[in-house]
Amino acid sequence: MFQGFRLIATVAAGIAVVIGLLVFVAGREKTLEIIFGPMKLASIDFASLKLTSKPNQFLVCPADYCAAQAHLLSPVFNMGVEDLKQRWLAMLAKQPRIESGAADQDAMQYDYIQRSEIVRFPDSITVRFIPLKDGQATLAVYSRSHYGHGDQGVNEARIRAWLALLK
Repeated sequence: MFQGFRLIATVAAGIAVVIGLLVFVAGREKTLEIIFGPMKLASIDFASLKLTSKPNQFLVCPADYCAAQAHLLSPVFNMGVEDLKQRWLAMLAKQPRIESGAADQDAMQYDYIQRSEIVRFPDSITVRFIPLKDGQATLAVYSRSHYGHGDQGVNEARIRAWLALLK
């Protein structure tokens, strides 16, 4: 039994050394890509979006806007859609480890990647700004992890915090 434990410990130490060398040579982000494969960046169509069975995603949508059942209904903001977009951009500029991705100016839809602090796991966030009547606006937001199954509630916490900052 003790030899079995020693073997497992030796193998684990060897794997840790190999991963450590990979991180040293290639960097954290490239190491994740080597281990898990490249990120699959796909355009999101909220009207036909289907959520996976994984808990590592969070969707905020206005009623009857998204094909998928939203985890949270979008708030309505007492400002025009352009003002909401500017407020979003100002809030996002204060967030750590954010990278801009694809942008569709005509559809007012934008993609971002935010990485975890230490390991640098990437999460994608897609936002669409939606004009409403009477000078109001709302948005649809879909945050999801690229790797793994669970996320310890990171995507939900992120979007709830960002929505609170927008109010």
